[in-house]
Amino acid sequence: MRPLFVFLLFGLVLSILFSSGQIENPDTHLRLTQTRIILDDNQFGLPDDVGEDSHGNISINKDGQRFMVYNPGQTIIFIPIYYIANLVSTDEVNAYYFSAFCVSFVNYMVHALCSFILFKIALLLGALRKQAYLVSIFFGLTSYSFVFAQSTYEHHFEMFFILLSIYFALKRDINHRGLLSGLMLSIGLVFRTTTILAVPAILFLQNNNKERIKAIISLTIGIAFVFLYNFYRFGNPLETGYSLAWSLAHSEKFDFWSFSGFPKAFFGFLFSPGKGIIFFSTTIIIALFRIKIFWNMQRLMFFSVLLISATYLVFFSFNFAWHGSIWSYGPRYILPIIPFIYLPIIYLEPKKWVFVCLLLGFIFQVVLISVNYKRDVLNDYITYNGLSDMEYINSIKKEPHFSQIKQLAIILPKNCGKLNNYMPYSPWKKEIRTASNVDVLNLSIEKNSINFWWIRVFHFTTSKLSRFFSLLVLVFGLIGAFILFLYVKREFI
Repeated sequence: MRPLFVFLLFGLVLSILFSSGQIENPDTHLRLTQTRIILDDNQFGLPDDVGEDSHGNISINKDGQRFMVYNPGQTIIFIPIYYIANLVSTDEVNAYYFSAFCVSFVNYMVHALCSFILFKIALLLGALRKQAYLVSIFFGLTSYSFVFAQSTYEHHFEMFFILLSIYFALKRDINHRGLLSGLMLSIGLVFRTTTILAVPAILFLQNNNKERIKAIISLTIGIAFVFLYNFYRFGNPLETGYSLAWSLAHSEKFDFWSFSGFPKAFFGFLFSPGKGIIFFSTTIIIALFRIKIFWNMQRLMFFSVLLISATYLVFFSFNFAWHGSIWSYGPRYILPIIPFIYLPIIYLEPKKWVFVCLLLGFIFQVVLISVNYKRDVLNDYITYNGLSDMEYINSIKKEPHFSQIKQLAIILPKNCGKLNNYMPYSPWKKEIRTASNVDVLNLSIEKNSINFWWIRVFHFTTSKLSRFFSLLVLVFGLIGAFILFLYVKREFI
């Protein structure tokens, strides 16, 4: 099989086996709702009854118009999904929740494509085919990216286009690689403005100033888009809306950047139980086994990886919300650096102990996504009548594997009985439920179903035909997984 087909099958298998079947955060709901408003109402912006001002993701311009603070990338991606859902659904409620169901599959496909580009980058660095597959498998099955793909945020798109940009920067046998490299960053900017943080590392990788100038020229397309988007919303190309949103949410000026909080944030990104990458992507330790040889053999790439990692870590460590809140899973802001940290594995021999670590790492990651991660947070929120973000993040009791195993033990018996759907019967507008927090915690499908769509779907009121089709899709996913296993086994034997 051609590698691209292998990784597309990989993405399909991951989507079928591990997607949750629901949008697990209000940010993505807001983006999908913006898509719904564009298609149903032919307008861009948010009416007064959509979104929570207190969440800090809604900004109001001087004319009183409300906008989400996010770049429109995911909203654009969701347009064909919602359009098709609207065609096949009986009403707008079913259309919205069917499109939300489909959205939950998207990030695993993007994650698999990121694994493919990492495979191609490994080959460009001179890795043997089996070593290139090995680094991609470790990233694809045991990294934080695999876990976080269930959460439907836009960071995977940012990572994907940064990977593509670096791929073109390294591919010396094509013309205009600088233009292509910069263009990939431009597209990434449509999803997240922080894609700009990868620019120093990408320029460093270009092999001459001519290509650097080309990259900068094509990068200006994305920068111009962001400026025009900001100007359209707020009349100021430099106003992203975040400062307006937090002022609206907290009714006060907010100190977004702080030198005093830097050490705790930097340490937190790496080692805190609630957000530390060492807990959410533990197999990066294996990459450290070959970091010395990676330094000796790939000096240019080593410094590029160091540069992009330091840029992301330092930049977000100065931000007061470096953790992305306790209601999001893991260190999401630094997701784009994760694949590059795995690159030293190209110098790891595929021995038996390596595959044992790979299997254990995969099992540990599946544990992390087996339960809706917000269940533990909601449980503590109810128990203590509120939560301190930093106390939760720094508590060793919140090591994610232990927390999820504890929650899994609680919900397993509940999956044999009846669970309730407390989502309001209307397209999503606000983060509300039709029951109390206690009921949602103890009785809802959302928080008590094992967190895979093919289990969750059996808790909903659906037809026997729908359930049969769900099982059929699951069987196809398992067959695909078996085919991949046989292919990879043949590659390494």
